[in-house]
Amino acid sequence: MIYRNLRFALNSAWQSFWRNLAVSMAAVVSITLILILAGVNLLVGHAFSQVLDSFRAKVSEISINVADDTPLQTVYDFQQQLSLDPRVTQVRFVTKDEALAQFKADPSNVVLAQQIDGNPLDAKLEVRVANLSDVAAIDTLARRWSGVDPTDPTNYQGDFVNRMLGLSQWLGLAGVGLLAILVVVSIVVVMNTIRTAVYHRRKEIEVMKLVGATEWFVRGPFVLEGVMTGLIAAAFALALLVIAYQPAVDRFRSDIAFIPLSYDPAFVASLARDLLLGGALLGALGSYIGVRRYVKL
Repeated sequence: MIYRNLRFALNSAWQSFWRNLAVSMAAVVSITLILILAGVNLLVGHAFSQVLDSFRAKVSEISINVADDTPLQTVYDFQQQLSLDPRVTQVRFVTKDEALAQFKADPSNVVLAQQIDGNPLDAKLEVRVANLSDVAAIDTLARRWSGVDPTDPTNYQGDFVNRMLGLSQWLGLAGVGLLAILVVVSIVVVMNTIRTAVYHRRKEIEVMKLVGATEWFVRGPFVLEGVMTGLIAAAFALALLVIAYQPAVDRFRSDIAFIPLSYDPAFVASLARDLLLGGALLGALGSYIGVRRYVKL
């Protein structure tokens, strides 16, 4: 009985989709565009997350410049103190010679390195902090240390860190807000499509109600039609996004090479899952609301 009812619902949904092909395709196109916008929103959010993670990794490492007259034992003691701090994940001591070698190894410093006489660079402690919000506290601790270079204590950039934190929060809220708007629009589109299908099948529905059809026997085909519409739209949207994703990343990297953006094939699988599942759920929810409103049992 269950198999027979399910087969009837699937056949009815498929027939209804093709009977109202113009309306169904309009709904598919509309939802496809909406899901493309949602997918672009997810891709842009993922791209910004990649960039922010890269910058976050850089700014979460603070360099503490050591004054030239600081005894090595004082440096080792402070290094030990930092390594025991729960906010710190790693501490590395870089000597003056190592700092100069690092400077000369940077391709952007080739010309300047040739003009350097002697070694004007400080030894330093490179400290990696677990949370970006704790960098300011470690910077304050470092500036109070007796062995720090008073003329150039650290490389901490407080304004940049605060802006990154604010940007990350703002992007998260903007993404959630945009997705909420797109979800509402998708549900409205599916509701209107199902309402049209119900109107065209109103006589058939009346007959089914008269012969004692159950609530879900009537509503099931419309819900499945909504799911079908959502899945078809999600498949189209996914195909377009997958085709455009890597070329867009390659073009962006060629134009703005200094921003660390890369193609992430693992995210494509996540995007496919989210779009297909989202399309099916939006179709089911929109059709259920539409049937619930317009089919009175």
